[in-house]
Amino acid sequence: MKSRTFGIVALSAALALFIAASLPSWAGDKAPMKNGPTMTAKEAKALIATAKTAKEHLKLAQYFNQQGDRYEAEARDHDEMIQAYRKNPTSRAEKTPGGVGTIEHCQFFAKSNREMAKALREMAAAHEEMAKEAAK
Repeated sequence: MKSRTFGIVALSAALALFIAASLPSWAGDKAPMKNGPTMTAKEAKALIATAKTAKEHLKLAQYFNQQGDRYEAEARDHDEMIQAYRKNPTSRAEKTPGGVGTIEHCQFFAKSNREMAKALREMAAAHEEMAKEAAK
């Protein structure tokens, strides 16, 4: 059981670092979300390195769920942009000067954001399991 827990902790750390690296530099200093307290990416990385109690793992689960919410919202935004581009053919370039189509761009980010949200939900579930183990 210890090796499974270590694997989950290692996966948590890797995902947190990936998320922090993929966000703009200012994202780690965002104000807490309206639906409850959260932490910055920097705080999450620090807690991942030290979390032992059920409360700490639940705090990380909340953080990963809130990050998942954010990525799901971004995916919905891109879905809405796809619909807007489809309604307005004058703004729907097949390819932009950089070589990416506007709809193709939005489809890529909607899919990527959904995949990230799913991975974040999995991390939240892993920390919920760690909280159960820590509570024993």
